[in-house]
Amino acid sequence: MRLLLCVLLSVCLLAATSPTGAAPAVLQCGDYRSADGGMALVLTSPAAGYRQLDGQEREPLWIDRSTPQPRLLLLDDGVAQAVHVSDDGRTVDDGAVSYTLHTAQACVTLPTPAPGSCQAAGSDCLAHLPGAPMAQLQRACDEGVGAACSALLQRMRDGARDASGQEDEGLQRIAADDAAALPATARAWFQHRCLQQRGGRFCTQVAEQQLIALDPALAVQALQVVCGAGRASACERIAPLRGLGADLRLVPLQQVPCGRYQTEGGVIDLLDVVGGGSQARLHDGAIHLQQDGETLVLRQLGNGDLLGMDARTGYQRYQRVPGTAQCTPPREGRGSP
Repeated sequence: MRLLLCVLLSVCLLAATSPTGAAPAVLQCGDYRSADGGMALVLTSPAAGYRQLDGQEREPLWIDRSTPQPRLLLLDDGVAQAVHVSDDGRTVDDGAVSYTLHTAQACVTLPTPAPGSCQAAGSDCLAHLPGAPMAQLQRACDEGVGAACSALLQRMRDGARDASGQEDEGLQRIAADDAAALPATARAWFQHRCLQQRGGRFCTQVAEQQLIALDPALAVQALQVVCGAGRASACERIAPLRGLGADLRLVPLQQVPCGRYQTEGGVIDLLDVVGGGSQARLHDGAIHLQQDGETLVLRQLGNGDLLGMDARTGYQRYQRVPGTAQCTPPREGRGSP
């Protein structure tokens, strides 16, 4: 009998001190930082937070505690990432970056996820997003899952492209073609979700759609969300366009303007629209300019400045350099490539 009691006591002690018997480590609300301080993991509640690299937008996340090892659900990427948490909850390691609690803070209380929602399903919801029906993607997007919003936008764009019978050139550039854009009602829906959720990466895609649809004011509005989420390059892109007011609109060109145009901070900061060895033509109210073997697409703003519409000059505002030579523009037509 005494021997049996000793065996049972030993088993109990072993269970109490083993990893499976120990109480799970608790993630604390607060600001965790990487060793170099360049990456932050901020947990605002026991179930949500965000991750951020300096100069980039915040990446919203949920925390899945339904498994023995907590998982960070990265909503923009649509993936679940297992993390190791130290016993005192002050260190979090995702296998690539180790974060240490820098500043603790009070947790924000969030509503309990509704049954059947993506947040309630946790990792399983994200795992089933690829190939999910449109209705499921829309529900997840409404909950703030950026990956679902992006997938829904791409599905609708593919459908619009198939319906118009036009190819997209693999998204190699921002097309200046109305047929490549989503319908106005769909763009309005996505614009509303962008402004409501304040998500960074998804809003970049919404801004692209608005620019394709030739609505730079809405494109800048969406990029402002990306800027507010922390992406420095988005702030730099829209800075020259903010003060345009009513002139932040596109006016179809009737002829190719002539002269030298300049912008600040762009990949291509100086353009000779006509002359200097470059060739320009007018197509559908836009300038198609050949430079270094590439076709640059520019449209005119309400004040006469030019707005870049392709991948290299996108969102860049080009202003005519005073005193540049005038010349006779070519007629409307395809001209020389």
